[in-house]
Amino acid sequence: MPSEIEFRNYFSEKSLHKVYDEHIQFSASSGIDNINQKSFKKIADQQILIASKKILNGSYNFSNYRLKLVSKGRGKFPREISIPTIRDRIVLRALCDLLSQTFRGDLSLELPQNIIKKIKAEKTKYNAFVKLDIRDFYPTISHDHLLSRLRYKIRHKKTLELINKAIQTYTVVSKSENNDKISLGVPQGLSISNILAAIYLQKIDKEICKNKNFQYFRYVDDILILCESQDSNQLANKLIVDFSKIDLKIHDPENGSGKSIIGSFKNDGFNYLGYSFKNLGNYSVSVREESIAKIKNSLASIFTSYKYSKNKNQDFLEWRLNLRITGCILENKCKGWLFFFAEIDDKSLLHELDAYVKHLQERFDVDLSPKKFMRTFHEIQYHKYRTNYIPNFDKYTLKNKQEVLENVFHQNVNKLSTGDIEYRFKKYVTRESRELLEDILNFS
Repeated sequence: MPSEIEFRNYFSEKSLHKVYDEHIQFSASSGIDNINQKSFKKIADQQILIASKKILNGSYNFSNYRLKLVSKGRGKFPREISIPTIRDRIVLRALCDLLSQTFRGDLSLELPQNIIKKIKAEKTKYNAFVKLDIRDFYPTISHDHLLSRLRYKIRHKKTLELINKAIQTYTVVSKSENNDKISLGVPQGLSISNILAAIYLQKIDKEICKNKNFQYFRYVDDILILCESQDSNQLANKLIVDFSKIDLKIHDPENGSGKSIIGSFKNDGFNYLGYSFKNLGNYSVSVREESIAKIKNSLASIFTSYKYSKNKNQDFLEWRLNLRITGCILENKCKGWLFFFAEIDDKSLLHELDAYVKHLQERFDVDLSPKKFMRTFHEIQYHKYRTNYIPNFDKYTLKNKQEVLENVFHQNVNKLSTGDIEYRFKKYVTRESRELLEDILNFS
């Protein structure tokens, strides 16, 4: 449980500086104050000092979050994302670290591909599935229920007050909008959003998993149950009731919306976490059509950007294309489309994507020797931690970084200090790796 000493350690000026240096200084978005990273860097010391002092004396307040709308596709309402100011982002990340430490061992925060791996391992034991979707999950999280669950582990008053302030802060389009506090929901897009959602559902997840007659999987608001066909309807109805007890509504599989479905492995296929389960006699696992279209559009956009750029840098084109194909390792995290979809067994899709890249080269009349999706998949499967085919930016030496800046970004590094080289390299690769995330957003 967080104590006053722990609280002071996490929110000391030194700790907040470390959070800023390691996690925040290369993030792109600006908050409602319109202060970008370049401007904030000049006042970072002062702002971090102010934040630390106010948090420790209990007077810190978050600025309104800036609203960003993210499309979920044609005919769907956009997802509302909350963008904090840079100073608030530092505080929220430190708060996320504190929550992660406090609830370590109590929560299951698995990567989607690890969940898919478990589904593949369990699939032959059952003949039916229930796929359920929680309606408007983040916006309907009850603050009362959430705080009661937080109090199981947190007694420290200032920690609870800081969390409460973070989730009650409004998300607005302009500074002039409503400054009242919200009383329902957790803003999406904050560094604490996912862990608070996991804490909210911790108790119900544990209760459901006690039953060994079926397999239960959940990732945020997407639920999948592997079961016997005679139990499927009863299980769906029970979960709808259980979730309603904590003020969450599940789309009824019988209303025909397609958000929730009940099916059999023999006759039906389904999508889960961006993966497509089809041809269920052999239980083939591929990628859903929307995600395939998204990576193809992403590849095409790289060539289009090159075509219309003033300075046609073919080295940069090939580097970006290879990065989009292989992904990368950055800050000890595997980033990229194939890392996410590493659990597929549809090799024909990989050949299709390699052929598509070749088609783009011919269409845009560019002579390149790009890397291959098929080879990348093989490296991820068998040589993930030893491969040189996929760039591991964490292992790049100063010389490697200089070469990238010179050869790819055409930067003159002769007069740059070691610190400047490190900063520019991190800035560029962070920006490019951020686009890798875009390729797998909205998979659910």
